[in-house]
Amino acid sequence: MAEETKAQDPVRLLLACMPKSGSTYLSALIAHLPGMRKAILVPGFDRREQELSEKRLEEETYKEGLMRYLWRTGQLSDPQRPIGYVSQMHLRNSLPTRTLIERHELRVVVQIRDIFDIMVSIRDHLLNESLVSSAAYATEEMKDWPEDRLFGFIADMVMPWYFNFYLGWLEYPDRLTVSYEALLKDRAGTLRVIASHAGIPASDAEIAAAIEKTEAARTRKNAAIAGRGTAVPETVKQRIRDFAAYYPGVDFSPIGL
Repeated sequence: MAEETKAQDPVRLLLACMPKSGSTYLSALIAHLPGMRKAILVPGFDRREQELSEKRLEEETYKEGLMRYLWRTGQLSDPQRPIGYVSQMHLRNSLPTRTLIERHELRVVVQIRDIFDIMVSIRDHLLNESLVSSAAYATEEMKDWPEDRLFGFIADMVMPWYFNFYLGWLEYPDRLTVSYEALLKDRAGTLRVIASHAGIPASDAEIAAAIEKTEAARTRKNAAIAGRGTAVPETVKQRIRDFAAYYPGVDFSPIGL
């Protein structure tokens, strides 16, 4: 009976993630678990910093209540039983954020990745996908820069956001931190830990099915590559290490430093 009660509690999962950390893939895995779906909790994107929107949170609560009513009245079948949602956000920790997390009972998973691998993915994103970001203002001419200069821009202008993200979430105790490397190494195990943390009732078979569905829908195959950070020039890597040296009491090894 206790397990049934727990399973009926709404799951509101916030995936606070470093950009280019494989969060699109992880959020898809979670959304493919039974009763889970994706939700957007920001009012907009573009160069805007991603922050929680109270209006969006309230809309999701209303949608959640409606779906549960439809299930209780038999208008949704058991396989469609609503459990909750996951929202993937490039979100830093702050007092207003924590206030909304507590008010709306969000569970927090923080996703990180090797910082040098991220830098290579950012370079590829700037060159091949989009120059638009909330972390730094990139321009079209940068696509023609020598690689070491482009990596220097990423180090000096983009990476401070990542340090803010990492250090900020270290201050939030009620979080589960997962790395992209651990996810690649053991998808099922990582998803099982997340489900337990969030209160998502999912069997091993359902976790395996979520992985299969997500893999079948994947298009960005390069996202599965780890260890690409060797492309970052050593002089640029040292600049990142110098940033970390400002915080001698912090363990940066989870992000490759």
